[in-house]
Amino acid sequence: MPAVSRVSEAALPARKRWLLRVAAWVIAGAVVIVAARRMDFAALASALRGAAWGWVVLAAAVTVVGTTGANARRWQALLEPIPHRQRATFLDLVRVSYASGAVSNLLPGRAGEAVRVVELKRRRGYPAGALIAAQLAEKGIQAISLGLLCGLAALLPGASWPPLAAAGAAAAAAVVVLAVLPRRAPGAAGRFLQALRAVHAERSWIRSLLWSLLSDGIDLLLVGLCLRALGIEVHPAVWAMVLLSINLALLLPTPPANLGILEAGAVVALTAAGVAPETALAFALVYHAVHLIPSTALGVVSISLPFR
Repeated sequence: MPAVSRVSEAALPARKRWLLRVAAWVIAGAVVIVAARRMDFAALASALRGAAWGWVVLAAAVTVVGTTGANARRWQALLEPIPHRQRATFLDLVRVSYASGAVSNLLPGRAGEAVRVVELKRRRGYPAGALIAAQLAEKGIQAISLGLLCGLAALLPGASWPPLAAAGAAAAAAVVVLAVLPRRAPGAAGRFLQALRAVHAERSWIRSLLWSLLSDGIDLLLVGLCLRALGIEVHPAVWAMVLLSINLALLLPTPPANLGILEAGAVVALTAAGVAPETALAFALVYHAVHLIPSTALGVVSISLPFR
């Protein structure tokens, strides 16, 4: 799934979590209502019927193997300096990734984020505090890698999307700041930074960032494959703008599986590039399904099998 996501709601008071969940459903409902009033469903159905499903199957295979593998390696790099009873293997992290993804897709409140902490603490003896700090660091790395990818897309010949350049500049600045960040800082900020720096021993964040860039590059390829499946011909910089728009939309409170919110982010970017709303929504539905269906199915299998 797209790279950037907000911090888990589990850290918020119960009333605020409830309000966020209500807001998520309200936003998703509003998106559906607006789409239903303005959308030509005959054109949408025609776009879906005309999809080249071979490209969709290829995209699903790529996300199952490539995206999940790169994400697991990113997480593994951050876990490396954390003390543990038994080191989590790559296959352990792939399994936990699928399980957490399935829980997030089926339950509200980003419940899947807690799965990684609980499972790795219980099964492999990693301390919960360090795992939470690693998750915070991972979210920052996801944001940086997406920004760097957008910045590279902005350099392509013919690209004219200022948001991509702005995201790239912000990400490059963040890399510089992270590289020179002192390992200790005074005050409240120091305690927060110390939690993040705990997982950056021996510059493990660099390896994590490289894997995150690979993950985002694969996700950009998935955008291109799904666009190709729908017969949408746009500049590759638009692919990056779609990815950026989706991830910005996911900063909002979202219902389980990001239903409605992801589609809104994709449609906004594609219609801004001149794509018809019905075709843009067809792309969004296909792209979402490519992420959602295989990961949820494999996640349910991962949960049902005994953990060794």
